[in-house]
Formats: sequence, structure tokens, C-alpha cells
Amino acid sequence: MSKLKFSYKIIGVGWAMCELQTANESLTFRASYLSDALNDLLNALLSLNSDMNPEYYVDETNFSWYQEPGLTEWHIKAFDIKSNGENLHFKVNQYVDDTEKGAPETTSAFACNYDEFIYSVVESLERLIQKFGIVGYRAIWVEADFPVVAYLKLKHYAIHKTAFPFVNGENGTLKTMTSMDYEMKLLTTDLKEY
Repeated sequence: MSKLKFSYKIIGVGWAMCELQTANESLTFRASYLSDALNDLLNALLSLNSDMNPEYYVDETNFSWYQEPGLTEWHIKAFDIKSNGENLHFKVNQYVDDTEKGAPETTSAFACNYDEFIYSVVESLERLIQKFGIVGYRAIWVEADFPVVAYLKLKHYAIHKTAFPFVNGENGTLKTMTSMDYEMKLLTTDLKEY
């Protein structure tokens, strides 16, 4: 099984770079503030896990990152994410110009294990918010908020392999509340401890 290493960095105001290290190659994808790149990626990963997203679960998802004028299209498909194998498959098409797509300039395809990939993503996000902070992220990413909700859900999953815990609301019927104490603890928990 190939282990995929993920790194997401802000490289300038409104610019980010995603680096992926597969068993066979290093891949780099850029994104500009024209797309909410990090939020799109995290929500795609959440949507592929039926435990974390039972109402809106899908086994395949797509999103795009814009680069002015380039475009990166992500296609991700999940196969039995509870298995230990390469159950997350990626196909990434990169175009020189998003207005005249035609054939992609490059196409990359790779696979990895969902749980290992989530752990690597959360590790990278920890480095990102330690460097910029949550408020600082918004300033450097041109008015887009750091995706705290998706980050906390994925971090909880990386540690516990379960959905984020909700608590009963009034009369014990609605499960729409979470524990602020737990959220704050999770936000400051060092993932390396797990």
C-alpha cells in the first residue's frame, strides 16, 4: 500500500500550494483566492465518509481550484473506506487556462488509504494554523475563513476513527449541539500524541 503525504501551504496573499508525495512521484497543485480551495478539499473528504456525513454521503466527488488563468480539477472516488487498502482514488487534471480548457495539460492519478490521508491532511492543517492562526489565515487568504468546522471533524476522525460527537439538545430529542469544551480541547490537542 502506498502512503500519500499531503502538504498545504500559503505561499503568498491569496495563493496556496498543495504538495503530494506518492510512492512514485511528487505532485504540486496551486490555487488562488478565486476558489476556496482548502474548504472545498476538506468538505469533499467529509462527504466521502458515511460516518461523518450520513445525510450527504457520496462515493465520488469533484471540485476545482482556480489559478488565474489555470485550473485544477479534482475527482476523488472512495471504495470501502473502512478497509485497510488503497480505498481513496484521485484523478487530477490541470489546465493552462480555465476559459479554453480543451485537453488537460497534465493528468495525475494515484490512490491511498483514506485514514492515512486524513491524518496527513490534519497534520498539514495544524502546521498551517500554527503558522498563521485562524484569524491570520483569513487575512492572508483574502477574506475566506479557515474551515474550522471541517478541520475539527477531520481531526476528531483522525484521532478516534468516529464521527464528531454531538450531544442531546432539550428534552433529549435533538442531536444538534456539540461541546464547546471538547471543541476547544480538540483544537489545541497535538495530533502527534495519537
